[in-house]
Amino acid sequence: MDGKIKRIAFLGLFMALLVIATSVFRFPVPTFNLYFNLGEAVIYLVALLYGGPAGAVIGGVGSALSDVLGGYPVWAPITFAIKGAEGFVVGMLSKRYKPYFAVSAGAVLMMAGYAAAAGLLYGSGAVPLELAGDFVQTSMGGIIAIMLYKRLKKILV
Repeated sequence: MDGKIKRIAFLGLFMALLVIATSVFRFPVPTFNLYFNLGEAVIYLVALLYGGPAGAVIGGVGSALSDVLGGYPVWAPITFAIKGAEGFVVGMLSKRYKPYFAVSAGAVLMMAGYAAAAGLLYGSGAVPLELAGDFVQTSMGGIIAIMLYKRLKKILV
């Protein structure tokens, strides 16, 4: 199979997987209009495998689409920007640094972005809940992505 066709096919599959991981494996946070999900693993994996631009597109578009489909449309533009930037940063940093550092930098960016957005939308009381959920989400996503990356990089790239 031609390399470009294979890449496009896998990116399409990863986009669908991200929507599923974000929509199906979603755990709402009581009181605020927030939720925890497993989509971070897909964003990090795509960024590590295919680089910053692919991480940005899959992270931004797939996650924003999940917000719209999941009943959180107010978050879609925020998610598009934050998750797109997160995927881009992870992918770009992974070219020069170890995956752990790239994922950690993306996680900090994501947590800061969503904490600021939650604070603006719901008030300062939402920030600690958002940070706690995002810490768990990025940690779990990072662990899953790095474990899969080590196994899939020779097969998919």
